[in-house]
Amino acid sequence: MHRLFPLLLTTLLALGLPIHGFASEAPARRVTVLAVNDIYRIDGVDEGASGGIARIRSLRRELEREDPSLLVLHAGDLLFPSMLSRRYNGAQMIDMLNRLDGDADAFDERLFVVFGNHEFEKSKAEQAPILAARVDESRFTWVNSNVQFVTGGEDEPVVYAPHLQRDVLVDVNGVKVGLFGLTTDVLVPEYVSAIDDPVAVAEERSASLRARGAELVIGLTHLDMATDRQLLEQLGERGPDIIFGGHEHFRQSAEVDGRLVVKADADARTATVARIDVPASGRPAVTFEFRHLDETIRPDAETQASTRQWMSRFQQEFCAEQKDAPNCLTQPLGRTAVKLVGEELQIRSIETNLGNWVADQALEAFRDQGAQIALINSGSLRLNQDLLAGSEIARAHLAELFAFPSPLFMIRISGETLHQVLRKSIDGWPGHGRWLQVAGLAFVHDSVEGRVDDLTLLGPEGPRAITPDEELLVVTSGFLLDPSIGDQDGYRMLNRTQIVDTQAAAPDLVNLVVTALVAANEAGIDPAVEGRICNRNAATEAPCLAIQQSER
Repeated sequence: MHRLFPLLLTTLLALGLPIHGFASEAPARRVTVLAVNDIYRIDGVDEGASGGIARIRSLRRELEREDPSLLVLHAGDLLFPSMLSRRYNGAQMIDMLNRLDGDADAFDERLFVVFGNHEFEKSKAEQAPILAARVDESRFTWVNSNVQFVTGGEDEPVVYAPHLQRDVLVDVNGVKVGLFGLTTDVLVPEYVSAIDDPVAVAEERSASLRARGAELVIGLTHLDMATDRQLLEQLGERGPDIIFGGHEHFRQSAEVDGRLVVKADADARTATVARIDVPASGRPAVTFEFRHLDETIRPDAETQASTRQWMSRFQQEFCAEQKDAPNCLTQPLGRTAVKLVGEELQIRSIETNLGNWVADQALEAFRDQGAQIALINSGSLRLNQDLLAGSEIARAHLAELFAFPSPLFMIRISGETLHQVLRKSIDGWPGHGRWLQVAGLAFVHDSVEGRVDDLTLLGPEGPRAITPDEELLVVTSGFLLDPSIGDQDGYRMLNRTQIVDTQAAAPDLVNLVVTALVAANEAGIDPAVEGRICNRNAATEAPCLAIQQSER
């Protein structure tokens, strides 16, 4: 530290002047990391009380006072889906990330980002220029080690930029840090020729970085936790020293033979802050915490102003296009008389009243055609916040809840196929988008053994056991039936050949929800948790409706 600094600090304190503009020096050979993942909304959640790019900017400034060489990592999923991305194709997010260093025009030498599967949401060959434009607009480095883009004119990849790197070597407080990036293969767009095996690529990149002098190797990944753990288990010292990841949407960590995988909550509800001390020899020593980006962190004023500009612009353009009032997004469509549980970890892990209400609307739309059950994948319900009892529900809430079109179809499947569907639903529990919210159905799952039992039809005549060989009429979304749309959340046992009437118009779930919301009038909607989904290893909010084996 400069010898004049203590004297200057004493003078400032004596005068009562703020000292927050002066950075301290991080301990020698310490690497400080701020890591986030799966951020879809620039303005945050909980009506702006949590998350948001402006809070990440504030946290970054705080940490840079401790360590000016702070590394900022984003583990993927940022361009899609969101309300604004439907109009701007992710340009709003790139603009806001460009502002994370306080200068939207300067290149940010300390921000590194990996592709998530939702970066490939626009997956047709002719849509490659959308992703290429977002990468080109970025004033930070994209690290991509395993996604192979097809070549276009002049034998250049269709997505290319000088700041799209296979790996990165950067000096941090006297430590040479190597970074590589890995992306899941759950969505392979037409302009990608291959997404290479993450374990093999991690081994190859780790070796290459260490051969070039890396003393600390960081994996920046958008993979599921099982794959991250497998990578560390198989590679050991031949792999990265630590992984900062995303994809699951809820904060978690795992240690494999002394090496860590760390992931924060989606939409920047939390961020990972890690301090890594790298000795001249031996393993790095890592400490980390999940910092809550809530009302205890004041949003950076300049960044927040840019956020408001984007939100205002979107509302103005959207409402004008709809030939509606200038504030149409904030105008209420209805209200809820009870607390609606839409927070992401909840709706992806348990039965919630919001999930029940949405599934009920899907079932009711086909009831006159004999529909018995509705299945809605929770990954399609992206509100990611609870709404308090008495809250008004505006068009913006529904635009965030339904990030994708949701056409519904009625299919005919057997009881055995339904059993397979429900087993897939609990795969990787908790926190996955494949988790189903249901109507007309009750069941029990064992989160320890990964079993599903006691399938029960909740019909007008009362509950009855479902047999493996009976035929059932089930309502679900087109996404779960059509692999050309996406990965079906893994429901390969479902397909379009099971649709009962392929010529019938497919009602959109969004329209059904709006109709039901308006019809509730001033009384509001008041859905409840009823005991449709029961966890054998946890208490449930309501008595279980599933008929137990002993009662059959």
